[in-house]
This record gives sequence, C-alpha cells and structure tokens, in this order.
Amino acid sequence: MAEISPIAAVYALAVIVFVYLLYKKGQKKYSRRIEPLSKEEFPLRDFFPIGYVLLDMVGYQYGTSFDRKLRSQLREIHDPDYTEYYLSVYWCAAASYLALGLLVSAMMAVAAGLSGALGGILLGVILAYVSFEDIKKKVETRHLQIAIEMPDFTNKILILSGAGMTIRAALIKISHEMASNSPLYEELAYSVRMLENGATEEAALERLNVRCNTPQMRRFTSVILQNLHRGGSDVIGALQDIGREQWAERKAAAKKVAEEADTKLLFPMMLMLGAVVLMTVAPAVMSMQI
Repeated sequence: MAEISPIAAVYALAVIVFVYLLYKKGQKKYSRRIEPLSKEEFPLRDFFPIGYVLLDMVGYQYGTSFDRKLRSQLREIHDPDYTEYYLSVYWCAAASYLALGLLVSAMMAVAAGLSGALGGILLGVILAYVSFEDIKKKVETRHLQIAIEMPDFTNKILILSGAGMTIRAALIKISHEMASNSPLYEELAYSVRMLENGATEEAALERLNVRCNTPQMRRFTSVILQNLHRGGSDVIGALQDIGREQWAERKAAAKKVAEEADTKLLFPMMLMLGAVVLMTVAPAVMSMQI
C-alpha cells in the first residue's frame, strides 16, 4: 500500500472541514432559497448552499458585463420577474461546483498525491464553465425553435389581416387556436392574456419581443408597432416581405438542424464501424496465433 503524504493528508483534511462548514452554514441560511429549484434542471441543488456562502464571502455584486449578458439570456428562459433570482442561482451553482471540485481534489490528493489534486480542481472549473454554457445552449435552442415557427405565425397574421381582422384580433385568434407547447406560442399566449386583461398592443408586443429576442421577432414587432395605428396595405405589404425573409431563414435553420443531427450520428457510426472491424479482424488474428 502506498504511503500517504503528510502534506496531502493535511490538505485533504483542511478541504473537507472547510467544505463541511460552508455546507452547514449555507444549509441553515439558504435552504429555503433552493427549494423551488427543479431537480431535473439542477441535479446538484442540494450542494448550492455552499455556493451561496462562498459568494457572500467574496461579496460578489453581479455588476459585470458578463452578468448583464446573463440577465438578458435569463429573461428569455425564465420568468423576467425572477431574473435576479436565477442569476444568483447560476452563480451559486458555479461556486458550488468549484467547491465540489476542491473536495474531489482532496480525495485524489490522498489517493494519488498532490499532483492528482489538480484533476479535481480542473473538474470543478469544467463544471462551473458548463453551468454557464448551459444557459447559452438553452437560449440558442429556443431561438432556433422560434425561427422555425415564425414563418407560419407571420403567414397566419397575413391571412387574418387580409380577411379584415385587426392585428389584436388576429393575435388573440391564433393564440386560442394553437396549442402553447412551443416557445413562440407560449409567449404569444401570455401576451394575449395581457391584451385580454386590458394591456395595450404596444405593451403586449414589447413583452413578446423581449421574451423571444430573435431578429425575426424584432422585425415583426417593429413593423406592427410602426403601422399599428395606420393599418391598411402598408402593414400587409411589409409583413409579406418579412414572411419571404422568414421562409428563407427557416430553410437555413432546418439545414442547421439536419447538419447537427448528422454530427451527432457520427460517433455512434464510428463505434459500430469499430465493432465490425474488430469482429472481422479478431478471427484472423486468433488463427495466425494458433
């Protein structure tokens, strides 16, 4: 059995005691704050009290340019009223992952010496990075879904407007007829509820624009808002132009999805090819050895 380095043992003990104290302090103070979080979205949420305490210790103020970018992204994937809450949650998750990486490094230091401790620290850094990349990935997926749905949505507005409906009535009709099981129609349903509760078209469309935050939606809402009080053929003509652009963008988005699917299939195909080669070559090698 390899002898444990005294330095590694002291390091491991110090890290374990430090992380334990952070956890106990955070659990007492922040347990209610993490209760609303979904286990599916945040599988390691039980360790988040550690992150909250670490953020308190460093006095983090959430005022960097990176935080402003995160706020913009979080307003899309979560309720805008809870943007600050989720901003603190994701930073807390990153800090917790760093602490867990430190804990892993302590165990690796005992098992493989101080050089092995670097692997645990690296793991924590990777997990923290991935937690922020997950936000970006969710936003990109959401934008892609909206880009694919926008041409149909714009076409429905065109048809109803051409039949004599106002934009307000068209939005309400489309929302009531479409199932809200996609990002675009979920946000449309919320904006329509605002209209039905007395909000102005400007307020409802502005919320729809903020929540979707895609070039397609920005162009759409800009045309509607500019021509809302004018009506007539100006709106219909502008929407026809936008509709043609959106169909071209939808083709590009569908092509991107297909390319990503091909990339995801590449690794399983390589595994299958390796298995076939192994099954073919193994009997020949075995016969040569005999």
